[in-house]
Amino acid sequence: MMDFTIKRADFPEDMKKIDDFIYEKFLPDMPLIRLFNIDTSSPRHMLPSPHQPSPDSGDIYLKAVDVHGKIIGLAINKETVHFNNDADATPEWQRMADFMDFVEKHAQLHQMTGRTIELFVLSVSSDWRQRGVARRLVEESMALARDAGFQTMTIFCTGEFVARIPRSLGWREHYRLAYQDYPTLSGRDVPLIAVPPHDHAYYFAIKL
Repeated sequence: MMDFTIKRADFPEDMKKIDDFIYEKFLPDMPLIRLFNIDTSSPRHMLPSPHQPSPDSGDIYLKAVDVHGKIIGLAINKETVHFNNDADATPEWQRMADFMDFVEKHAQLHQMTGRTIELFVLSVSSDWRQRGVARRLVEESMALARDAGFQTMTIFCTGEFVARIPRSLGWREHYRLAYQDYPTLSGRDVPLIAVPPHDHAYYFAIKL
């Protein structure tokens, strides 16, 4: 018996619930957050996030909900990703944003042909992991993106656990970067705090 359901997010009704999930569940567990030593207990305006839906875009927001309607997982698929770095963003956050820009540039995503969407946030509440929720979110994201006319989907994985899902679904590894190589390759003296077993960042892609 399926004890969770995948649905499209409702706006604006779900926005606060999505915000809460991002800041309480997704960010604290994100390897990149720990790698750059970002304090997720900081006020939310100091942890800017590009998860707001873009007007007139093909963004696809999916939620996994339990039998009581509580959000237990998210898949945020964005046609265009923009970071909202305001003046109050911490130096640690800016260093992480610089890292993500570096990875995106060197992954050369602009060379992909056809209409592309990025599975930008994939997260499941810790007490619901290993129950197929993340895989279902990815599969439903792929189906909806295909129906919406996208030809390619990408996902940026900052840790090994998330990377297992696109691998298992037949996505190809498009780019990888060892965290230990970033300071040398970027020319930035950035202190990175290792978070084993998460040693690499990846971009995976699949033709829809």
